[in-house]
Amino acid sequence: MSDLTWLQIFLPMLRCPHSHEALREASIAEKLQAGLPADKDALASQHGAYVYPVVDGIPHLLPTSGIKLEK
Repeated sequence: MSDLTWLQIFLPMLRCPHSHEALREASIAEKLQAGLPADKDALASQHGAYVYPVVDGIPHLLPTSGIKLEK
């Protein structure tokens, strides 16, 4: 995992492009369900419907980057 200290400052201002919910750090279970490695950084929508990868310390928050999780 990378140092995402800067992201913690901006996280309250970021929103999911699909649901417009606040974002949070994705859990290991959510990362695995999205097909991402457990040790990689990712963000999830507040209710866990979408996961967004963080690549080289940059959150990919384009609608096409979101991975929809099945509940």
